[in-house]
Amino acid sequence: MVEGFGLTGTWSWSFTTDEHVWSPGLFRILGLEPSTARAEYGLLLALVHPEDRDKVTSTSELLQTGQMTQQTFRIIRPDGTLRTVMSRGEVIVAPSGRPLQAMGVLIDVSDREMLARAQAAERRRKRTLFEQTGAFTSVTPVYPYIDFSPEWLELVGLPRQELLEEPTLPVLKEERTRWRDHGRELYLARKVVHTRPRLILANGEIKPYRMVMVPMRNTAGDADGWVNYIAPLHLTGMAPDAMRQSLEQLVRGMHLRAGRALLGWSMQQLAEAAGLSFSTVRRLEDEDESASRRACQAAVRALRSHGIVFSFMDDGTLALGKT
Repeated sequence: MVEGFGLTGTWSWSFTTDEHVWSPGLFRILGLEPSTARAEYGLLLALVHPEDRDKVTSTSELLQTGQMTQQTFRIIRPDGTLRTVMSRGEVIVAPSGRPLQAMGVLIDVSDREMLARAQAAERRRKRTLFEQTGAFTSVTPVYPYIDFSPEWLELVGLPRQELLEEPTLPVLKEERTRWRDHGRELYLARKVVHTRPRLILANGEIKPYRMVMVPMRNTAGDADGWVNYIAPLHLTGMAPDAMRQSLEQLVRGMHLRAGRALLGWSMQQLAEAAGLSFSTVRRLEDEDESASRRACQAAVRALRSHGIVFSFMDDGTLALGKT
């Protein structure tokens, strides 16, 4: 039953009789047909990616040492597809220490490995963006602050404790009161905070920055922390997907109606452009709770693709325009 999911398979090799036994699940993982492929440890090794072969216990090592370690490696199936598997095995030895039999299990961890590689690539991308432009995103679970992102600490070069005592310390002194009061009012009201303070950077440079803080919403629609986008003021059009998605959560029915009006569209035209039904668009514009967030995102994408621009003002107001 477990092997039926196609994610695991077992094998065994009796050294005394040279008998190899593979489970149906192992054939599936390796992309082989039991009727045409002969179970053999050497065949398994032949499918290992050339760059990973030194990670895998060879036939001679298995027979000589009688030991196997947990390994993760890639295999190339006969059809050319690549999978990542984790191998665990053990060797049964005679009282004299001579290896008698080896057995093991292969677990397909391709999705997990792909996710890990994607996450690592995303971290590298964000780090490169920060190093080259000084722009970054972060997530703040609560307000007032209880911690700061590594990028913010590096950007302003101040100790965490000093910032906890006075979060606006990196802001130019004559602007602190203004931005502190402005931001706090919007934070408490759970509105978008959009400020453009001049910051004192770690290298002593004074530079105008754009700081956008957007309340995140959970599945129930309640505020659940903040997504922050911080970048030099001269950078435009670089808001990341996470920020854009958080901003889109604030789009309401009146914004969709305004977007339609700017384009001269009817509800039916918006429905067709967004791939939605007429009734779904009507529910969105009536702010019916039965309308899904995904449907709203589709409507926003349709308006954007036809030149509608969504912009947030300093007071958190969502404004629409047409390019």
